[in-house]
Amino acid sequence: MSKTKTVIRFDVNGSNGLEEWEQMNYDSLVSGKPVQRGHLYHEIPEQGYMVGVWDCTAFTDQMMPYTVDEYMFLLDGKITMVMPDGTEILIKAGDAFVIPKGFECQWKQTNYVRKIFMIFDGKVADSGNKSLKRITVPNLAQPDNVDLTLSRTDFLNGAGNMSVKVEGYGDVTQMSRISVANELITVLQGSLILNDGHMADVYNSGHTAYLKQGSNVKWTTTIGTRLIVASYTGEN
Repeated sequence: MSKTKTVIRFDVNGSNGLEEWEQMNYDSLVSGKPVQRGHLYHEIPEQGYMVGVWDCTAFTDQMMPYTVDEYMFLLDGKITMVMPDGTEILIKAGDAFVIPKGFECQWKQTNYVRKIFMIFDGKVADSGNKSLKRITVPNLAQPDNVDLTLSRTDFLNGAGNMSVKVEGYGDVTQMSRISVANELITVLQGSLILNDGHMADVYNSGHTAYLKQGSNVKWTTTIGTRLIVASYTGEN
């Protein structure tokens, strides 16, 4: 896990491979004896924040309140999320989704799954925020007008410090952009060039970058570039 880099390229296999993580409590599961592995790219333990890559073999969890705010982008496999009323949401590779802390649901995966994730374990505010009362699955489809610059917020957590946005860009260069939050950025289409003053790195469709809060980076995008950006604003 890097402590010095402010711009990190996510490797879906972890920077040094995925390590086997602590065994799940099999007694708490409906089925399966899963093996989970992962790699953390950034962690702030005192704030309950982490971001990284995770994979796991098949299992079905109990119906229960979700214990954290979690954004996920599925790289491999598929997941079925079951609601208390029996409604099911199918998540496939290439989909993004967010589960808010405290939302009651059941996780079912019949095969291997790999994902990138952002987790925040904080207080849940009592509010009229609709994204706290559902599993959010952002629409990642290409808009009709690819020249349009857009930004759409699909999720905001109860604490107001974690969000998920879908952004679209034209042929744009931002000479100096200071990240006011930790940002997990996956390119959906087009390309994004990030230059921290030492190196320019190109991210194409399917690639993921991570910018630490306070990073000062030059952004360049091509026409039709679309990004999904999960952000966490840490405490100073």
